[in-house]
Amino acid sequence: MSRTEEPIDDLSRRESAFRSFEGQEVLQKLLTQSGSLADVDDVAEAFKKAVTQNVPAPVVIQALWEDEPRFNSPDEAAQLFSNLLGLYELIAGGGTVDLTAKTAKVKREKAQKPEPFGKEEPTDDFIEAAWRYFDDFPKERQRFEHAFENRQDPLVSWLDASGLDDAGFALARHLVGEVFAMLELGGREVDTIHEEALPKKASLEALPRALSEWIEESLFEATSDEAHPLPEKQAEQVLDVVARAVMAMWKST
Repeated sequence: MSRTEEPIDDLSRRESAFRSFEGQEVLQKLLTQSGSLADVDDVAEAFKKAVTQNVPAPVVIQALWEDEPRFNSPDEAAQLFSNLLGLYELIAGGGTVDLTAKTAKVKREKAQKPEPFGKEEPTDDFIEAAWRYFDDFPKERQRFEHAFENRQDPLVSWLDASGLDDAGFALARHLVGEVFAMLELGGREVDTIHEEALPKKASLEALPRALSEWIEESLFEATSDEAHPLPEKQAEQVLDVVARAVMAMWKST
């Protein structure tokens, strides 16, 4: 997860929203920023075909992203869907759309490094910004991964001995490593965690809300994976060790 995500299921609610096609240049920029690989002329052609087959706009729009679209803000999401729905209505109503001029490729703007939360707790906005920052700057993500490997070897060894199978261990290590990276990016220095510092039990409710919700969502995605879903029982074990590890890291900062 990462960046502000707009659930595609919400498109049905947006059908009654304000619709306005602002032109190819604006729509192309919004599509690119959201992570779609589609060009405006491709979208228009898909809409033309959909109109002839009586296919509603949301069905076509869902196919514009491999995952969920991502945005810098709710306003940006609203503007994109307004433009898409406006373009669909224009085509459905027989309006003229110039597809002869190819839309110039728009380079997506790089994410800005989020402001550290310091002594406060991380917020939803910070976590979303952190994910986008790591996506756009893989070397920064790698730097934090190396820091995790160098400083948290005792913690990784504990995870390895926790009784998880290979898939469960890989997921737990990934989640704990990502939380480590977000805490460090937020200005919190995480101490090396030894086994004696780990609580016997921990619940997500005791963690900062934004972190706990991110962990829950990540586990839900793992259990819902179509190809290799994580079994519910294994997910409970992963949740237990991750909650304990993250609690220890949070308290150490």
